[in-house]
Amino acid sequence: MEYAQAKCNILAPSVDQGFIAMGSPSYVAGAALGNALDNAIAEQRFIKNCMILQGRRQDAPGAKKSSTSLASTQLPHQRTAKKRPTAQELGIPGQVVAGQ
Repeated sequence: MEYAQAKCNILAPSVDQGFIAMGSPSYVAGAALGNALDNAIAEQRFIKNCMILQGRRQDAPGAKKSSTSLASTQLPHQRTAKKRPTAQELGIPGQVVAGQ
């Protein structure tokens, strides 16, 4: 998922729109601020949709986080390793003697 997140973050600024404003300095400053807010909203929507296209599953609002989504947000050194069954537990003999 880190690759998908990076890809979406790199592409997000492509949705930014420029602006042209003529008038008093306060009007131009207001237009610039409004454009910056609109661009930020557009980037967040782009990232959200891009991550959904990359396979990210969204939980419903107010839903508890599942353990799988929690595990994916933990760093590798924070994750606990799952215990693998031994050969004996799987019923595989420890030694195999080839017959003649």
